[in-house]
Amino acid sequence: MTPEATHAPAGACLRSLTSSDLDAVLAIEQASQPSPWTVGNFRDCLHSGYRCRVATMEGRPVAFMILSSVLDETHLLNIAVAPALQRRGLAGWMLQQALDDAVADGMSVMYLEVRASNHGARRLYERFGFRECGRRKDYYRAGAGREDAILMWAELAGGHK
Repeated sequence: MTPEATHAPAGACLRSLTSSDLDAVLAIEQASQPSPWTVGNFRDCLHSGYRCRVATMEGRPVAFMILSSVLDETHLLNIAVAPALQRRGLAGWMLQQALDDAVADGMSVMYLEVRASNHGARRLYERFGFRECGRRKDYYRAGAGREDAILMWAELAGGHK
């Protein structure tokens, strides 16, 4: 599934996100997303038992991802990297970790939504085996209007679909 070996960027560590990370994660979210989640969204994910992970460098959060699972399906709900560290392999490394964890947990498929205009993210997901499987009309806020979400899925090792 992986296009090439995906190693941790120098000095990066991935660990479970805790409530003490919320201020830093919210700052990353606000700096990197056109319509960011609120701190309440992140708290709800933590309290609901979602897989909430934070990437750190030199002990400080620089990226995060939130995933939920139901039965044998995992859904990547959110992933973001601090703008100053984008395009350095962090998102790909985290995505590979999420895929590896999903396979280890017996998941058969991973789903996600991505803004139709986010061509960089779409290319990243495609490199990891995700394919378009639908569209949600006007899913995202976009300035004064709305933007479609592209639904994508990837079959996981040993899975079925």
